[in-house]
Amino acid sequence: MPTLNDLGAQILAVSVDPQERSQQLADGLRLSYRFLSDRDLEVIRRYGLEHAGAGRGGRDIARPTTIIVDKAGVIRWMSLPGRYSIRPDPQEIVAAVKALG
Repeated sequence: MPTLNDLGAQILAVSVDPQERSQQLADGLRLSYRFLSDRDLEVIRRYGLEHAGAGRGGRDIARPTTIIVDKAGVIRWMSLPGRYSIRPDPQEIVAAVKALG
C-alpha cells in the first residue's frame, strides 16, 4: 500500500493541546507529520468539530476527525465517527486521496 507521502499528500494534526505536548506525542510515536496547536479552538470551530465540555475539567476539545482537503482548500472527504475510539481504515484514506487524482 502506498503511503500518503507517496501520493503527494501531507498530514496535519490539529489539537487543543499545547505544542510541547503534541511534540512529545509525535516524538514518542515517531510520527513524521506536523501538529497545529489550536489552543483557542479557532480552526476546530471553523470546521464545526468542537466537542463542548468533553475534555478534562469540562474543557472544550476537538472531535476526532479525518478530513481530506484538496489543493484549493475544498473538503473532499471526511470521517467523523460517532464514537471517540473509532477511526477510519488507512486503506480508506489512501483510496480517498487517490480519488483526487
